[in-house]
Amino acid sequence: MMFTHPQGTKAGHPASPIFRYVTRHAVLLIVLALVATGVVGGSVLGLSTFAAGPCRASDHTYYVRWGDTLGAIASRNQSSVSRLASYNHIYNVNIIYAGERLCIPRTAAPVSSGGTTVVFQNGYVGVARQEAANAGISADLFVRQINQESGFQPYVVSYAGAIGIAQFMPGTAAGLGINPYNPYQSLHAAARLMASYTWQYGSYAKALAAYNAGPGTVNRATYGCGASWMYCLPAETQNYIHTIMGW
Repeated sequence: MMFTHPQGTKAGHPASPIFRYVTRHAVLLIVLALVATGVVGGSVLGLSTFAAGPCRASDHTYYVRWGDTLGAIASRNQSSVSRLASYNHIYNVNIIYAGERLCIPRTAAPVSSGGTTVVFQNGYVGVARQEAANAGISADLFVRQINQESGFQPYVVSYAGAIGIAQFMPGTAAGLGINPYNPYQSLHAAARLMASYTWQYGSYAKALAAYNAGPGTVNRATYGCGASWMYCLPAETQNYIHTIMGW
């Protein structure tokens, strides 16, 4: 006697809508799962931001968790987004995957200054303090700002192309008439620019926002949110201000 399967089924595999969907999209689902965990992005497509090679013995090794952002990781480790991106060869700071390894450089001799840790890496700290005093702005805040920008590294280049100890974009540096790789010129220009922004906006916090995100962003935030202007800034800029101001 010949046994015939009901139309639309196969032996042992009922042709339910769910089964057909999973069968047809199994490959896509697997790829999405691998991308979500960073496996495909990291090792197959080359899109991941894994640190190149093992971290140095002096580094702190951190594995990205769900919900992490590079800005939050930088803040927790008293670093900056540009510094972590440059150190780990990250080309898009908005793409990091859970499980990725980040190398976070440790710096020696941290000293507390007004509730915020400032790392005294080299003699440029003294130069920054003097330039701030000459420009009439807070030396402590300016030192924290430069530490946040570059960790006082004069030759660092960020993922976005910002250059040097004060992290000037090439166009900005050209407009200021400086060589961004020259730490003395950069610190002088940065202090003068912060003094100008502070005078223009009436507070160092708004001056920081202008330095980090541009005057246009500050103007739009002030116009749109008034006294709550900070809430209209990008999250990275808000974190930048909180870290430097110690709020």
